[in-house]
Amino acid sequence: MVGITDLAKAASKDAEVSAKKTEAIIRKAFKEIEANVNKGKKVRIAGFGIFSRKKTKARNAKNPRTKQLIKVPSKNKLHFSASSKIKYK
Repeated sequence: MVGITDLAKAASKDAEVSAKKTEAIIRKAFKEIEANVNKGKKVRIAGFGIFSRKKTKARNAKNPRTKQLIKVPSKNKLHFSASSKIKYK
């Protein structure tokens, strides 16, 4: 698995910027994506994909142990739609 630190190290070599500064920029970018998606906006990154919120419907579920019906409320979930450049590589 690749983490933010690994991404920052790889990107900093190409950009000739320190890995710490690159990591701070990546973290800030993720925070901006999160803030805008939580406001209900779609965030489109060309060639990568679109981040958005999708509302799930309320539904009934069954507890497999007790067989009891449980009401699951509707939720706003994070949704990512990958660009075709990523999907079909």
